[in-house]
Amino acid sequence: MSEFANILIVDASKLARVLTKKTVEKLKEDSQVFLAGSVVEAKAILQENAIDMLITALVLSDGDGVDICKFVRQNQHYIPILVISGDVDKRVQDRLMDADVTDYLDKSRGQSGLEFFITGILSPDDHVSGHVLYVEDSRVVAHATKKVLANHGLTVDHVLTITNAIELLGSNKEAVKKYDIILSDYYLKDNETAQWLIEYVREIQQINKVELPLVVMTGDENEKNQKQILKSGANDLVLKPVDNDVLIKKYSSKYVLNNFKVVHNHNFI
Repeated sequence: MSEFANILIVDASKLARVLTKKTVEKLKEDSQVFLAGSVVEAKAILQENAIDMLITALVLSDGDGVDICKFVRQNQHYIPILVISGDVDKRVQDRLMDADVTDYLDKSRGQSGLEFFITGILSPDDHVSGHVLYVEDSRVVAHATKKVLANHGLTVDHVLTITNAIELLGSNKEAVKKYDIILSDYYLKDNETAQWLIEYVREIQQINKVELPLVVMTGDENEKNQKQILKSGANDLVLKPVDNDVLIKKYSSKYVLNNFKVVHNHNFI
């Protein structure tokens, strides 16, 4: 995320757009906020501007907010996408948004919920806590990364293979209860890839992005390959060599949102 964040807000309601803009500007004064009330307006803005974050409603006058999400993934660099809707629960259950959306927020949480999310993305608290499942086949890299995570108050279960990771996860209920996030290198020894883990978590265990975020570390700068990783079920990417500040920020943004859901006792599935 650049220091100067360009944020696109899409909502059919003018009042909702104004309120969301005020929330964004309160949290990040130097941001430039673009407003759109329809799919067509949003796509026009995206074609003319580099956007760092998208916040969109689902129901729009000329289509579905997911259409904008798909357009972003096809035409722009990776950016966080927040979908706000009154039927988030059903959408997540039906797995209609997993491919293109970073996170979801139930409209009933209002501006306080939105503020919590934006804070996590734009200026997360470095003082976090939680339990990380970390998959990395290089003991040297793992040692350094674990030290960084531990210095920020995180506990880490480190494994060398996808098989080991699956064993630690256990059942879907056990996995969600045990871990706050999964962090995995993409390319591992013996031709293993994080793709196997993504498919296991999302398809076999049926654990969605909200329940258990999954961040992939990759040295592949090919945007097509990056989009495929996200489309298959990863929440986010960290490019290698890993910047420690970026890594913690990625974790913090996911943890803040999950912690918000726990505090408010809101179940997304």
